[in-house]
Amino acid sequence: MLVFTLLLMGMSVQAQQTPITGKVTDASEPVPGVTVRVKNKATGTLTDAEGKFSLSAAPGDTLIFNHIAYEAMTVPVRNLSPLKIALTSLSKSVNEVVVVGYGTQKKATLTGSISVVKGADIVQSPQPNVSNALTGRFSGIIANNRSGEPGYDGSRITIRGLATTGNNDVLMVIDGVPGQIGGLERLDPNDIESISILKDASAAVYGSRAANGVMLITTKRGKTGKPVINYSFNQGFSSPSRLPKMADAATYAQIRNEIQYYNNPAGGMNQFYTDEQLQKFRDGSDPVNYPNTDWQKATLKKVATQNQHSLSVNGGGENVRYYVSLGMIGQNGLYKNGVTKYNQYNFRSNIDADVTKRLKVSLYLSGREEDRVYPTTTADNIFRGIYRAYPTVLDRYPNGLPTTGIENNNPVMQVTDAGGTARNPTQVFNGILKGSYAIPGVEGLSLDGYLSADKSWSSNKSFSTPYKVYTYNQATQSYDKTVVGGSNGLASLTQQQRNMTLITSNIKLNFARRFGQHNVTALVGYEQSKTSRDTLGASRLNFPTPQTPEMSQGGSAATDKNNSGTSYSFTRKSYFGRIAYDYMEKYLLEVQARYDGSSIFPKGEQYGFFPSVSAGWRVSKEEWFKNVSFINDLKLRGSYGTLGNDNVGLFQYFDNYSFVNQYVIGGQIIPGIDLTKLGNPYITWEIARKMDLGFNMAFLQHFNLEFIYFQQKRSKILTQRNASLPQSSGIVNPYDPATPLVPAENIGKVNSNGIEATLGYDNTTSGGFHYNISGNITYAKNEIVFIDEAPGTLSYQRKTGGPMNNYLLYDVIGIFRTADDLNKFTHLSGAQLGDLIYRDVNGDGKINADDQVRTKYGNIPEITYGITLGGDYKGFDLSLLLTGQSHVSQYVLPESGTIGNYYSSWADNRWSPTNTGGSYPRVDERASASVNGGRYQNNFWLNNASFLRLKNVSFGYTFKSDLLSRINIGSLRIYANAFNLFTITKVKDYDPEGSSESGQFYPQQRIINVGANVRF
Repeated sequence: MLVFTLLLMGMSVQAQQTPITGKVTDASEPVPGVTVRVKNKATGTLTDAEGKFSLSAAPGDTLIFNHIAYEAMTVPVRNLSPLKIALTSLSKSVNEVVVVGYGTQKKATLTGSISVVKGADIVQSPQPNVSNALTGRFSGIIANNRSGEPGYDGSRITIRGLATTGNNDVLMVIDGVPGQIGGLERLDPNDIESISILKDASAAVYGSRAANGVMLITTKRGKTGKPVINYSFNQGFSSPSRLPKMADAATYAQIRNEIQYYNNPAGGMNQFYTDEQLQKFRDGSDPVNYPNTDWQKATLKKVATQNQHSLSVNGGGENVRYYVSLGMIGQNGLYKNGVTKYNQYNFRSNIDADVTKRLKVSLYLSGREEDRVYPTTTADNIFRGIYRAYPTVLDRYPNGLPTTGIENNNPVMQVTDAGGTARNPTQVFNGILKGSYAIPGVEGLSLDGYLSADKSWSSNKSFSTPYKVYTYNQATQSYDKTVVGGSNGLASLTQQQRNMTLITSNIKLNFARRFGQHNVTALVGYEQSKTSRDTLGASRLNFPTPQTPEMSQGGSAATDKNNSGTSYSFTRKSYFGRIAYDYMEKYLLEVQARYDGSSIFPKGEQYGFFPSVSAGWRVSKEEWFKNVSFINDLKLRGSYGTLGNDNVGLFQYFDNYSFVNQYVIGGQIIPGIDLTKLGNPYITWEIARKMDLGFNMAFLQHFNLEFIYFQQKRSKILTQRNASLPQSSGIVNPYDPATPLVPAENIGKVNSNGIEATLGYDNTTSGGFHYNISGNITYAKNEIVFIDEAPGTLSYQRKTGGPMNNYLLYDVIGIFRTADDLNKFTHLSGAQLGDLIYRDVNGDGKINADDQVRTKYGNIPEITYGITLGGDYKGFDLSLLLTGQSHVSQYVLPESGTIGNYYSSWADNRWSPTNTGGSYPRVDERASASVNGGRYQNNFWLNNASFLRLKNVSFGYTFKSDLLSRINIGSLRIYANAFNLFTITKVKDYDPEGSSESGQFYPQQRIINVGANVRF
């Protein structure tokens, strides 16, 4: 009897220790982060990324499944078969699990400021450059698209604006690899699962690279099930979002007369063109000798095309899952007969395998080919030629010969391959081998790590060939040719090869365990990386023929050849850890830290410690709060931490020397050595101290609200102490006086602060119409606390105490319209009617440099906002994204006068003797050297660059599955979408996101796109 009793007890113990496995889904999608526990016992666990779980239980026990986004569920354990649990969602808008630094975390227990965008939202934009699809989708992100040139059309992204006078670049972490070569912009948007943005001290786990914020990009992985094939194709049509309207020939000819008149009033108003000639420009009676050329129309197409293909397969069994994709992107330039083209080919293979119940491995392989082809004239110079070219000059003569354009620069020819081509093929490879092992004997303890190898090969080959432009000689009735391009009338070649390598390895120990109502997660890890780059360049002149564009075929003289080469490598070592605790998901606490080392700094300054702490309180979990029925969830949270920025010039602790100077000794040329930069043996990284206070609230069942106040104090910013060091000291660079000899020092300080707010609404009507609306706003202001400035700088001209990136300009208070104005206002010597009136700021009775003042804003907006609207009903779906910015200025002075044409806004509204009420100043020989322009840079040319833009709109229809199943198609969606559809702004002549101070840049694009997505 005793033996029988002991056997029963042993069987009971064994039954209690039997592992029960299963998978939790929401319809067909796995749900990670679900709490699974045995009723009336302390045993519990969390579902993993595939929704799977395993815990000790016995038949007869009851399992309880809890998740903030789903209704709680209890399931009795009847046998040992794997369980399949389908949860019912509480709200479709809840993001249940968020990717954070080195792991994932339930959104309910987050204590940091982290925003998330799904890959499904990104692909709604027809812009193949991922960075352009992020604007306005969440608070805290400021993304300005400065150019639309294929291959170089990415947005400049900052998190919460500028925070340092140094480098403000965000750290990109792709599939766990910090700073992965290749970056974010050229990832295939169809491969992206989600992007998380760490904006506050929650980024401290990335230590010395986290001060500017961190973006975590996660690519798609395979899911258990039969293979699912996805194919999408879209065809886009792009055109400039805005181009300036230029003065026509008659107007410009009249302007040339006015310029001559201002220089020589005694000569009258027709010193350059007669009234008869002006009339010929107006009526077009002699289009060869008196043309009216629209250089934009002559050089640019109305529409350029782009297209994108993406094919992916994902699936797998219980032990092996895979996601494999191929993609192709093609973008053409705006130029007529132009060579500008960007083509991309990419692949990705993400494979996950469960080797045993405890050991899992993953292999991520990806690569792409980026082919860029351009004319040898850069885009900025092409558009400079378009805007400067006189409308009084033909683009081509009737016989087809190209004219000399403006100063022998004819943009009609510059966009073609007549002057040669510049090719820039780039290959990128990324490989990651990951592994994780659940350590036996200690529940919740695991070890994981990865080895990553990144490589890029990039070459530039610019072969510049000569070609002919012509001038019609009326005297001889012939065409005089001028050879342009190349060098000395012959072809020339410049070639460069750049190779980059990044090897990263990582290992960490993880612990995740629930003890009753107490939940603890922790990790400790080590990471190291090595970055290497080498470049090799060569050039050769005087090619006998343009038919042999190879380096070996150029001129044979010693002066025809040149070469260069550089290389560097540096390493990083890091120790990091995090521990997070919550009690009943009510009281939340998280501490993380990183101890970073970098070889780009000198010994003694190579290591730094970056800790942070964050806490949260879910007030809605309190019993006394249950009566507040209109608030469904309320969480108060805050964080504080120290982060670093090591994105500075490499190895600044070394003295720099130059071998450029040469000396003649004894009749021989001897190379000389000059000290060009002193080293700083104490250089180190910038320090950012960040504080966040905020709350998250869900209320009235359908609303959600987030509000954050943030503050940052940046110190130890590398700053040149040259403004306070006069050249009379003799401490100057002998090779380049404009470059300081003294090294940068960690003396700069900048403070920044602001608020973020997001309000959203999500609902589904009884008729099945689902709709949502969300708005976000960010106000981010910065102030320079210390930057080296010359002693005696006037208080209103100092950068200190003001925002970064502002302008120092004369303050314009009007235009001299009458002689009485000239007597009334202080003015420059020789001032004329039609000139701008500058404010005598210091009241000394004269206008000079002391009257310049700092502008209130720069070209990075202090306020950004976004509004998203979406709806779907019976297969139809519609989404809109509006974005905007405010408290932002952009200075633009067109390069006009006798050296270039005028914007119509200036030409048609200029002051002149016959238009004394003009709103623009009189014209001048050169705007860049005019008293009304570049000689006295002033705020008349400073534009309010605020705007509201329909950034993205998408409309689609998904066909019913019962119709498609007959032809073995899982789903089919056809759609149309648009990018930069319209803009409301006070800026008249250029896109308000531009940053060129002359307005000469490849314009941002408006894209109309149609496409289809089919799943098998």
